[in-house]
Amino acid sequence: MVTDLLEEAGEVAAVVKGLEGLKPPDKSKTREMLSKELSDLLYIIFVLAEHYGLELEETFLQTVNDYVLRFIK
Repeated sequence: MVTDLLEEAGEVAAVVKGLEGLKPPDKSKTREMLSKELSDLLYIIFVLAEHYGLELEETFLQTVNDYVLRFIK
């Protein structure tokens, strides 16, 4: 599962590099492609969390709160 996660992260990176013009793409990259790749990445994150019996919602909300507090300071 972790290798799947890394593969998906690599696909996200490839689309972003194409959108930013950092790497000449084989075919042009679109925001829709980025949305699809981010969705694939999110899916494998949830699969991995479920495999280990983790509930991500509370932890995610705490993480968001921590970031908000960090940027307010």
